Amino acid sequence: MKFGIIGLGYVGLATLCGLAKAGHEVIGVEKDQPRLRRLMSGHAPFHEPGMSEVLQDYADSITLTDNTADTNDVDYLFLAVGTPSKEDGSCDMTFVDAALSEINTKQKIVIRSTVPPGTTDLLSIMYPFHTFAIVPEFLQEGRALADVLKPNRVVIGSENLEISEELAGIYGRLGVPIVCTTPINAELIKYASNAFLATKISFMNDLSRLADKAGADIATIADGMGLDPRIGRSYLNAGLGYGGSCFPKDMNALLNVAAENELDLPVIRAAIQANDEQIAYVASKIEHRPNLRVAFLGLAFKPGTDDMRDAPSITLANHLRLREVEVVGYDPLAKWEYRQALTPEEALKGADVAILVTEWDELVNLKPEAFAGMRTKRLIDARNAWKYARDPEDVEYEGVGRMQGKTNTPSSK
Repeated sequence: MKFGIIGLGYVGLATLCGLAKAGHEVIGVEKDQPRLRRLMSGHAPFHEPGMSEVLQDYADSITLTDNTADTNDVDYLFLAVGTPSKEDGSCDMTFVDAALSEINTKQKIVIRSTVPPGTTDLLSIMYPFHTFAIVPEFLQEGRALADVLKPNRVVIGSENLEISEELAGIYGRLGVPIVCTTPINAELIKYASNAFLATKISFMNDLSRLADKAGADIATIADGMGLDPRIGRSYLNAGLGYGGSCFPKDMNALLNVAAENELDLPVIRAAIQANDEQIAYVASKIEHRPNLRVAFLGLAFKPGTDDMRDAPSITLANHLRLREVEVVGYDPLAKWEYRQALTPEEALKGADVAILVTEWDELVNLKPEAFAGMRTKRLIDARNAWKYARDPEDVEYEGVGRMQGKTNTPSSK
């Protein structure tokens, strides 16, 4: 089959690469000229394993262009443009509207962008000459291509039975569960999935602060909870909080949609607040004193990506810089506006405190001697991930919720 994809960010490019590997002809449309030039040279414009290789190995079946008209004769046109947050938390649909305004032939359009509940139905009314469906993405940065090739499920939302059956046939070759439903259900499945995972993280971070004060170990608590199949162990790791391009944006969008429907979502609102408080809590572990230097080990919001969108490292750095703390960061891929070191040892040299911000393998496995150049060898492990935490030698170690406080014991009567 022949597919078109408008928007070649993480979602669009992963979709393009997955379809090319599956043997289809794919036309990708990208308006950003520097990004398009890099793609045409056979390189992904961001770090994502496997994508550059697909661009090079499957170049004969991939066409890259900035002209939407080049997709006029495709079987399906995927829409994967950005839907960033506005100041009020609502989704900015500017890129969606711009993309649709350039399509000048009747198309079967599959929305991959994350859009508010009701959007697909609304677009069907606004553009009645197209047939719309939504297949929300559930990609994880750092393994986006793998998630396209072998997702844990595919959700197809459409009011058109023929389109639903055809898409189910295409995705059915992946051998994964398929949910065919209405567009609004599909849109809410996407939002609800991200909101639940973010809430799970915030719940554990709330408990980690209690564990810090009470003298409990949040990792052991998570292990014990995770054995319950109703709960599961994933996303129970306490740390610095969530970030990235999806969780913060989708949580705020849900609140905005709820407000439009004259509702509040107190659990979602509390999860956002808990996430903000966790970063402030880690910052509070650093004492106030003049000329303090803090080394950030890791900057990206998660390992395996160079994405700094809503990264907790930025918020944490802002907390510290308000107190006139000097910050220096190291990350194997990500960049930021503050001072940046080329190696972990360079970042640690002369620092008073180190914070493990992103659990990259090379940082999790840093040996205690790597901290020798610090003025004060103190490590705050904001991800509870350092390999040598149980035997830190002469490094002053502190995790999050790892039995630092005094154990409260019941008073005898």
